[in-house]
Amino acid sequence: MPKLFAPNVPFRPSGLPFHYGWAIAVAAATGMVASIPGQTIGINVFNDELIVALGLTRSQVALAYFIGTALSGTLIFWAGKVYDIVGSRRLIVGASFSLGVSLLYLSVVDWIPVKLSALVGLETVPKWMLVTSLTVGFFLIRFTGQGFVAMAGRNMVAKWWKYHRGKVLPFSGIGVSVCFSLSPIVFYDLIQSTDWRTAWQILGLATGVGFALYGWLVFRDNPQECGLSVDAGIRPGESQKDDPEFSVVKDLTRGEAVRTFSFWVFTGIFALQALQITAYVFHVLDLGKQLGLTSDIILGLFFPSALIGGGISVFVGWFSDRFRLKYFAALMASGIGLSSFSLLTRIDGLLIPMLVAGLSITSGCFGPISGAFAARYFGIKHIGAISGVFMSTMIVGSSVGPLLFSLVRDYTGSYIPAFGGTFALSICFVVASFWANNPQRKIKAEMEKAVD
Repeated sequence: MPKLFAPNVPFRPSGLPFHYGWAIAVAAATGMVASIPGQTIGINVFNDELIVALGLTRSQVALAYFIGTALSGTLIFWAGKVYDIVGSRRLIVGASFSLGVSLLYLSVVDWIPVKLSALVGLETVPKWMLVTSLTVGFFLIRFTGQGFVAMAGRNMVAKWWKYHRGKVLPFSGIGVSVCFSLSPIVFYDLIQSTDWRTAWQILGLATGVGFALYGWLVFRDNPQECGLSVDAGIRPGESQKDDPEFSVVKDLTRGEAVRTFSFWVFTGIFALQALQITAYVFHVLDLGKQLGLTSDIILGLFFPSALIGGGISVFVGWFSDRFRLKYFAALMASGIGLSSFSLLTRIDGLLIPMLVAGLSITSGCFGPISGAFAARYFGIKHIGAISGVFMSTMIVGSSVGPLLFSLVRDYTGSYIPAFGGTFALSICFVVASFWANNPQRKIKAEMEKAVD
């Protein structure tokens, strides 16, 4: 097994005619694409099929999603250390295979409680067994897909790129954004041309076999083990070398990181974005009906949002290598607020442009900020453990969104009051962002003061 995962097997990265850091950037992007079946945007088009197949209500499906995702987020909090131990390559192989098996499980999620009920002599299948079966499926794909598959690629880039990380992440992120935006349409067409069961089986085999092999072939944990340098050998800018905003003075432990105000501002913004976008995506077809928009129109908004978001991603990534990251956190929070405000007010003629603009800003900021934040603020020595807390909070936020919005709809008849809540919180985070300073600045100042 150690030989199978040796850095120079099946080829030697340092012997290629280009620096392997560029291949890593592409590999990390494909890793994010491979996680789509475990992301909310890859699940939402299956919801109506699950409601019919299992005979559940929309709120019961949302409850199963909430419990499964919340459990996933809780375990990711502790599982982040696994990344620090095994590295990206081993993790992506194991996580991809596990995600594939999880998708195959979901393809028979309605059969399992039927078989169990017959086994214990029940004439009808209790609702709790159906909800439990679905909860297990949601937990598995969220833990393996949104959790480990996404973590492996994102943290790998942080190890291969340092001073030029912001420039690399957006260019690979454009393709990711387009794939994410097209996935509901592609998955919907796949379901229509086959059925929901076959669609998940196809995705399961493609991920569990195809991408696991791809990950073993292409992924490498860090440049040092391959005899290569970070940043593809590109020299850092003169202003970056001694600036604690870009050059890590001290690697922080997970305990030290979570005691900083900045950690929770950034984590809170991403958790709020996860809550809002998962609720929006999970209920997008039903929300479209309330807004008087057809399925084609409401699903079609994902594509322009991805294209515009890709352009914003390049802008944010390029300038994040020059300016303090907290300003881009404020920009991301403002995007959450704008999209929420558009649905809260529903101004004629401005609803769709404002909604697309808000979604574009948040999607454009997501990749560059999430890829740079932990490494830049806390270093890479304990990045798995730190990003585990970051992702755990974000996943728990994503679990709350669909259920919370579903309950709001049940009690008020509309999703709009829930968007009012996300708008208010986004304003709070915009303000808080301006105090979310990089702790490396304080550490360097204290070290210089001690020397004096």
